[in-house]
Amino acid sequence: MATVRLTLKGAPENISLRSFADALTHSVEILEDLDLAISHEAKGSLGWVVTQLATGSLSVTLESRSRLTAQNFGPDTANAFVTGLDKIETEGASPPYLSEYGIKKARSLAALIGKDGVAGINVTDLRQTAELSPVAVENARKLIQIKTSAIGSVEGTIETLSIHGKARFVIYHLRTRKAITCQFDREKWFEKTRDMMGKRVTVHGLVHYNIKGEPQRIEIEDMRLARDSREVPTIEELSGSDPNFTGGLSTEEYIRQIRNG
Repeated sequence: MATVRLTLKGAPENISLRSFADALTHSVEILEDLDLAISHEAKGSLGWVVTQLATGSLSVTLESRSRLTAQNFGPDTANAFVTGLDKIETEGASPPYLSEYGIKKARSLAALIGKDGVAGINVTDLRQTAELSPVAVENARKLIQIKTSAIGSVEGTIETLSIHGKARFVIYHLRTRKAITCQFDREKWFEKTRDMMGKRVTVHGLVHYNIKGEPQRIEIEDMRLARDSREVPTIEELSGSDPNFTGGLSTEEYIRQIRNG
């Protein structure tokens, strides 16, 4: 079991029901995103229940309920939730485990501040607390905004797979646990991706980087099982490491070719 408390600062009679509901929804969506990454369970390992509501500032306490008998990922998920939001607020850097989707939800949560009576937001797991401000909105925006793109490679383990809308999966770098969204051709890569779930892979393609220089997203052109961990270079070393990947074309020519089909 783990506990998370979400507090909306301000006079409760001035906080709209919509803002309260949205804050709760965004928080649970972030928790679910983190649970998928930490537990490696395709449908997540946790459920969340409301155990307490309080006024003064409007506060709701949630407790996790593990669906697994052998292991409980609630404490790790709650910790990643609080420390991740704090990292976005104070450092403007991508937290471990939180995907592009999760960062968007963090931005939406912080964006409620200053609207409909919400003067501030904090979250706690009863051991540590993150205070959100409008700074988190701008920091999260920068983390998901693409700054540069280049042909290269990234490496990590495949944990989540989605074929709704544009086919994609998320890989997590082994050292930083940074989440990278990988977009792929469903007909070409779905079977191979499914077979590689939970394994360490190297994916090649057009890598999109955020303002921090972090790989945020990649359009896959090739994918294979990674080499032995003793031979594995870092993301920075892998980026652009295959000189024959473009078939002799310049980066600009290659990008134009794959975008034009």
